[in-house]
Parts: sequence; C-alpha cells; structure tokens
Amino acid sequence: MQIFKLVMEYLRERQTPLVRYLHITILILVLSQIIVSNFIEFEDSGAISTHSLSFFGTWLHIITGLFIFPLALIFLVVELKLHGIKYFFPYLYGDVSQIKNDIQQLKKLQLPEPNAYGMAAAVQGLGLGALLLVLLSGLSWFLSWYMDLSWSDNVKEAHEFLTGLIVAYVVGHGAMGIMHIFLHSKLQKSR
Repeated sequence: MQIFKLVMEYLRERQTPLVRYLHITILILVLSQIIVSNFIEFEDSGAISTHSLSFFGTWLHIITGLFIFPLALIFLVVELKLHGIKYFFPYLYGDVSQIKNDIQQLKKLQLPEPNAYGMAAAVQGLGLGALLLVLLSGLSWFLSWYMDLSWSDNVKEAHEFLTGLIVAYVVGHGAMGIMHIFLHSKLQKSR
C-alpha cells in the first residue's frame, strides 16, 4: 500500500484532478483489456464463440474498448489543451534541446525531472499515439467484423499487432514512472 500512496501523492502534485482521474481510469481499463483479451474466441465462421467464458470475455473486451474510445479522446483533448502538441512531440518542430539535456543527465546516471519538451513528455506523446492507434484499429476491426467485411481478419491482426505497442508502453512507462516516483520520494525525504 505504501507504493500506491506514493504514486497518488506524486500524481496529485503533477496532474490536475481531471487528468489524474482519466489517466488512472484509462490505465485500469487498458490493463483489464489486456487480461480479458486472453478469453476472446471466434468460430471459424467469424461468429463469437458460444462457450460461456469466451462469449463473455469477447463481449466484455468489445464493450470496454468502445467505452475507452471516448475517454481516450477526452484525455487527448484535455492534454493537448493543457500543453499543446509541441509539448509531446517537440522533435517534430525541430526542438530537441530538452531531450538532449535529459539524455545528458541519463548518461550521468541521473534521472531527469519531467520537463516540457523533454524525454518524459515525448514518451507520453508516444503513449497517447499508441493508445489512439490501438483504439482506432480496434474500432475498425469491430465495424468490419460487424459488417461481415472480407478483410476484417486483416484488421484484427493489425489490432493485435498494435496492442503489443500498448503492452510495451504500459510496462516501460509504468516501470519508469514507479522508479521516478520512488527516487523523487527518496529525494524529498532527504531534504
């Protein structure tokens, strides 16, 4: 419970209540999607499996995905209104000075503070992009499956591939976030 308390204190310091609630809600829903995806099953005909666990798991995955979609769009709009697109993608504007500073700190085995236009913001931007890609591919797959289009299996495969981006992001971002919070907490105690 101590780690949960540290995480919540850190998020309260750094995020508005709306961003914090959206962040946590989306994280929980994405984690549930990753777990539930193990129970998705379709018949050769393309119909959802009638096996009760697979039937329930498949529909839970679809409904939760449809629910995450508007939440993620709200999250994206709120973040872009708070920070602007350059904050998350400074390299697209040719501004890599803060990222270079962050890399220099990492070379000295120091964890850089999250700064505007820095590495942490760029990683967050990649996460927002990955989330949007997965949600758009999932929605595209659902619609193509529902309309019984011949290429729905291809869209499903693309969705499954892109889901790997989210899994990697959740693991990497989560681990780095917890490490950063732990080091920040340790630094605060030493002051």
